[in-house]
Amino acid sequence: MKQILAIFTWVVLALSFSLTGCGKDPIASNGGTMKLSIKAASGGLGKSAGSQAQQITITSARVVLGEIEIETTNEDSMGFESEVPLVVNLNLTGAMTDLGTVSVPFGIYEEIELEIDKLESEDSLAYRANPDLQERSIYVKGYVDGDTNAVFILTSDLDEEQEREFSPPLVVDANSPQVNVVLSLDTTTWFSDGRGGYLDPRLSQNQEAIERNIKASIKVFEDDDGDGNDDGDDDDNDDGDSDD
Repeated sequence: MKQILAIFTWVVLALSFSLTGCGKDPIASNGGTMKLSIKAASGGLGKSAGSQAQQITITSARVVLGEIEIETTNEDSMGFESEVPLVVNLNLTGAMTDLGTVSVPFGIYEEIELEIDKLESEDSLAYRANPDLQERSIYVKGYVDGDTNAVFILTSDLDEEQEREFSPPLVVDANSPQVNVVLSLDTTTWFSDGRGGYLDPRLSQNQEAIERNIKASIKVFEDDDGDGNDDGDDDDNDDGDSDD
Protein backbone atom coordinates (compact mmCIF):
# COMPACT_ATOMS: atom_id res chain seq x y z
CA MET A 1 0.00 0.00 0.00
CA LYS A 2 1.33 3.40 -0.91
CA GLN A 3 2.58 5.34 2.09
CA ILE A 4 1.33 8.89 2.36
CA LEU A 5 2.83 11.15 4.99
CA ALA A 6 1.03 14.42 5.64
CA ILE A 7 3.45 17.06 6.94
CA PHE A 8 2.08 20.51 7.61
CA THR A 9 3.43 23.92 8.48
CA TRP A 10 1.54 26.65 10.27
CA VAL A 11 0.69 29.60 7.98
CA VAL A 12 -0.58 32.65 9.81
CA LEU A 13 -3.69 34.41 8.49
CA ALA A 14 -3.82 37.10 11.20
CA LEU A 15 -0.79 38.47 13.08
CA SER A 16 -1.84 41.06 15.62
CA PHE A 17 0.76 40.34 18.28
CA SER A 18 1.50 42.78 21.08
CA LEU A 19 3.95 42.21 23.93
CA THR A 20 2.49 42.61 27.39
CA GLY A 21 4.28 42.21 30.71
CA CYS A 22 2.68 40.54 33.71
CA GLY A 23 4.30 41.53 36.96
CA LYS A 24 7.78 43.00 37.22
CA ASP A 25 10.45 42.88 34.54
CA PRO A 26 12.28 39.54 34.92
CA ILE A 27 15.76 40.87 35.70
CA ALA A 28 16.68 44.31 34.38
CA SER A 29 15.68 47.09 32.03
CA ASN A 30 18.18 45.78 29.47
CA GLY A 31 16.78 43.25 27.07
CA GLY A 32 17.04 41.27 23.88
CA THR A 33 14.70 39.82 21.28
CA MET A 34 12.70 36.64 20.97
CA LYS A 35 11.52 35.29 17.61
CA LEU A 36 8.56 32.91 17.60
CA SER A 37 8.08 30.43 14.76
CA ILE A 38 5.75 27.52 14.09
CA LYS A 39 6.47 24.37 12.12
CA ALA A 40 5.23 20.85 11.63
CA ALA A 41 7.39 18.04 12.89
CA SER A 42 7.88 14.94 10.77
CA GLY A 43 8.90 12.77 13.70
CA GLY A 44 6.86 10.02 15.30
CA LEU A 45 7.55 7.57 12.49
CA GLY A 46 7.81 4.61 14.81
CA LYS A 47 5.43 1.70 15.10
CA SER A 48 2.57 3.79 16.50
CA ALA A 49 2.64 6.33 13.66
CA GLY A 50 3.49 4.00 10.78
CA SER A 51 -0.05 2.84 10.12
CA GLN A 52 -1.36 6.41 10.18
CA ALA A 53 1.19 7.39 7.52
CA GLN A 54 -0.22 4.66 5.28
CA GLN A 55 -3.91 5.07 6.06
CA ILE A 56 -4.59 8.77 6.69
CA THR A 57 -4.01 11.69 4.32
CA ILE A 58 -4.73 15.19 5.62
CA THR A 59 -5.52 17.64 2.82
CA SER A 60 -6.25 20.73 4.90
CA ALA A 61 -6.30 21.73 8.54
CA ARG A 62 -7.05 24.90 10.48
CA VAL A 63 -6.49 25.72 14.13
CA VAL A 64 -7.40 28.72 16.28
CA LEU A 65 -4.78 29.95 18.74
CA GLY A 66 -5.40 32.41 21.55
CA GLU A 67 -2.89 33.94 23.92
CA ILE A 68 0.73 32.78 23.87
CA GLU A 69 2.69 33.60 27.01
CA ILE A 70 6.30 33.06 28.05
CA GLU A 71 6.95 32.72 31.79
CA THR A 72 10.20 33.37 33.63
CA THR A 73 11.67 31.29 36.44
CA ASN A 74 10.51 33.82 39.02
CA GLU A 75 6.93 33.51 37.73
CA ASP A 76 6.87 36.86 35.97
CA SER A 77 5.76 36.57 32.38
CA MET A 78 5.89 38.20 29.00
CA GLY A 79 2.88 37.48 26.87
CA PHE A 80 2.48 37.24 23.13
CA GLU A 81 -1.16 38.21 22.74
CA SER A 82 -3.25 38.53 19.61
CA GLU A 83 -5.84 41.30 19.62
CA VAL A 84 -8.06 38.97 17.61
CA PRO A 85 -8.00 35.15 17.56
CA LEU A 86 -5.10 33.81 15.53
CA VAL A 87 -6.50 31.59 12.77
CA VAL A 88 -3.77 29.30 11.47
CA ASN A 89 -3.79 27.31 8.24
CA LEU A 90 -1.61 24.24 7.99
CA ASN A 91 0.02 23.75 4.59
CA LEU A 92 1.97 21.07 2.77
CA THR A 93 5.28 22.84 2.16
CA GLY A 94 7.11 21.69 5.28
CA ALA A 95 8.72 25.12 5.74
CA MET A 96 8.97 26.86 9.11
CA THR A 97 6.80 29.97 9.45
CA ASP A 98 7.92 33.01 11.45
CA LEU A 99 5.24 34.58 13.61
CA GLY A 100 7.27 37.63 14.55
CA THR A 101 10.06 39.03 16.71
CA VAL A 102 9.49 40.97 19.93
CA SER A 103 11.64 42.71 22.53
CA VAL A 104 11.92 40.96 25.90
CA PRO A 105 13.77 41.84 29.14
CA PHE A 106 16.83 39.82 30.05
CA GLY A 107 15.76 36.81 32.05
CA ILE A 108 15.50 33.05 32.32
CA TYR A 109 12.32 31.78 30.69
CA GLU A 110 11.13 28.35 31.74
CA GLU A 111 7.66 27.83 30.32
CA ILE A 112 5.39 28.71 27.43
CA GLU A 113 1.62 28.71 27.67
CA LEU A 114 -0.68 28.72 24.68
CA GLU A 115 -4.41 28.40 24.29
CA ILE A 116 -6.40 26.53 21.68
CA ASP A 117 -9.60 28.58 21.54
CA LYS A 118 -12.82 28.14 19.60
CA LEU A 119 -14.14 31.08 17.61
CA GLU A 120 -17.19 32.67 19.22
CA SER A 121 -19.65 35.28 17.97
CA GLU A 122 -17.99 38.03 20.00
CA ASP A 123 -14.85 37.48 17.92
CA SER A 124 -16.69 39.46 15.24
CA LEU A 125 -14.61 39.71 12.04
CA ALA A 126 -12.68 36.48 12.60
CA TYR A 127 -15.94 34.66 13.36
CA ARG A 128 -17.63 35.84 10.17
CA ALA A 129 -14.55 35.28 8.01
CA ASN A 130 -14.14 31.64 9.11
CA PRO A 131 -17.54 29.88 8.97
CA ASP A 132 -15.91 26.44 9.21
CA LEU A 133 -14.50 27.43 12.60
CA GLN A 134 -17.54 29.07 14.14
CA GLU A 135 -17.86 27.61 17.66
CA ARG A 136 -14.87 25.40 16.80
CA SER A 137 -11.13 25.52 17.31
CA ILE A 138 -9.98 22.75 14.94
CA TYR A 139 -11.03 21.84 11.39
CA VAL A 140 -9.26 18.97 9.59
CA LYS A 141 -10.15 17.48 6.21
CA GLY A 142 -8.68 14.50 4.39
CA TYR A 143 -9.29 10.95 3.24
CA VAL A 144 -8.66 7.40 4.43
CA ASP A 145 -6.83 4.38 3.03
CA GLY A 146 -5.68 6.14 -0.14
CA ASP A 147 -9.27 6.45 -1.35
CA THR A 148 -10.03 10.07 -2.27
CA ASN A 149 -13.74 9.22 -2.09
CA ALA A 150 -13.41 8.17 1.56
CA VAL A 151 -13.37 11.77 2.75
CA PHE A 152 -13.48 12.79 6.39
CA ILE A 153 -13.99 16.13 8.12
CA LEU A 154 -12.92 16.32 11.75
CA THR A 155 -14.03 19.32 13.80
CA SER A 156 -13.51 20.07 17.46
CA ASP A 157 -14.53 22.74 19.95
CA LEU A 158 -11.44 21.96 22.03
CA ASP A 159 -10.77 24.93 24.31
CA GLU A 160 -7.74 24.34 26.44
CA GLU A 161 -4.55 25.94 27.69
CA GLN A 162 -1.38 24.03 26.97
CA GLU A 163 1.80 24.40 29.03
CA ARG A 164 5.23 23.31 27.84
CA GLU A 165 8.51 23.71 29.71
CA PHE A 166 11.80 24.74 28.16
CA SER A 167 14.42 22.12 28.98
CA PRO A 168 16.90 23.57 29.66
CA PRO A 169 15.33 26.98 30.46
CA LEU A 170 15.61 29.71 27.83
CA VAL A 171 18.25 32.34 28.71
CA VAL A 172 18.08 35.86 27.30
CA ASP A 173 21.08 37.90 28.48
CA ALA A 174 24.01 39.98 27.24
CA ASN A 175 25.72 36.84 25.94
CA SER A 176 22.57 35.55 24.22
CA PRO A 177 20.45 38.61 23.40
CA GLN A 178 18.62 36.98 20.50
CA VAL A 179 16.78 33.68 20.84
CA ASN A 180 14.49 31.73 18.52
CA VAL A 181 11.57 29.72 19.89
CA VAL A 182 9.74 27.12 17.80
CA LEU A 183 6.29 25.67 18.38
CA SER A 184 6.27 22.27 16.72
CA LEU A 185 3.28 20.07 15.94
CA ASP A 186 3.69 16.42 14.94
CA THR A 187 0.73 15.67 12.66
CA THR A 188 1.96 12.12 12.06
CA THR A 189 0.61 11.13 15.49
CA TRP A 190 -2.82 12.72 15.33
CA PHE A 191 -4.65 9.59 14.22
CA SER A 192 -2.40 6.93 15.75
CA ASP A 193 -3.97 4.50 18.19
CA GLY A 194 -0.60 3.99 19.89
CA ARG A 195 -0.57 0.27 19.11
CA GLY A 196 0.50 0.25 15.49
CA GLY A 197 -2.97 0.96 14.13
CA TYR A 198 -4.87 4.12 13.34
CA LEU A 199 -7.95 5.95 14.59
CA ASP A 200 -10.54 6.36 11.86
CA PRO A 201 -11.65 10.02 12.09
CA ARG A 202 -15.02 9.11 10.55
CA LEU A 203 -15.99 7.26 13.73
CA SER A 204 -17.29 9.49 16.53
CA GLN A 205 -15.96 7.16 19.22
CA ASN A 206 -12.41 8.10 18.18
CA GLN A 207 -12.94 11.86 18.65
CA GLU A 208 -11.66 12.09 22.22
CA ALA A 209 -8.52 10.05 21.53
CA ILE A 210 -7.70 12.14 18.44
CA GLU A 211 -8.08 15.34 20.46
CA ARG A 212 -5.68 13.93 23.06
CA ASN A 213 -3.18 13.17 20.30
CA ILE A 214 -3.43 16.71 18.92
CA LYS A 215 -2.76 18.20 22.35
CA ALA A 216 0.12 15.81 22.98
CA SER A 217 1.71 16.56 19.59
CA ILE A 218 2.74 20.09 20.61
CA LYS A 219 6.40 20.63 21.47
CA VAL A 220 8.34 23.82 22.15
CA PHE A 221 12.09 24.27 21.88
CA GLU A 222 14.94 26.70 21.30
CA ASP A 223 16.32 26.88 17.76
CA ASP A 224 18.97 29.58 17.63
CA ASP A 225 20.67 28.14 14.53
CA GLY A 226 17.38 28.31 12.62
CA ASP A 227 17.49 24.76 11.26
CA GLY A 228 14.03 23.88 12.58
CA ASN A 229 15.39 21.36 15.09
CA ASP A 230 15.77 21.42 18.85
CA ASP A 231 19.18 22.88 19.75
CA GLY A 232 19.42 20.30 22.53
CA ASP A 233 19.03 17.49 20.00
CA ASP A 234 21.70 19.13 17.83
CA ASP A 235 24.09 19.07 20.78
CA ASP A 236 23.36 15.38 21.38
CA ASN A 237 24.06 14.59 17.74
CA ASP A 238 27.31 16.57 17.78
CA ASP A 239 28.45 14.64 20.85
CA GLY A 240 27.62 11.38 19.14
CA ASP A 241 29.57 12.33 16.04
CA SER A 242 32.64 13.25 18.03
CA ASP A 243 32.80 9.78 19.53
CA ASP A 244 33.21 8.13 16.14
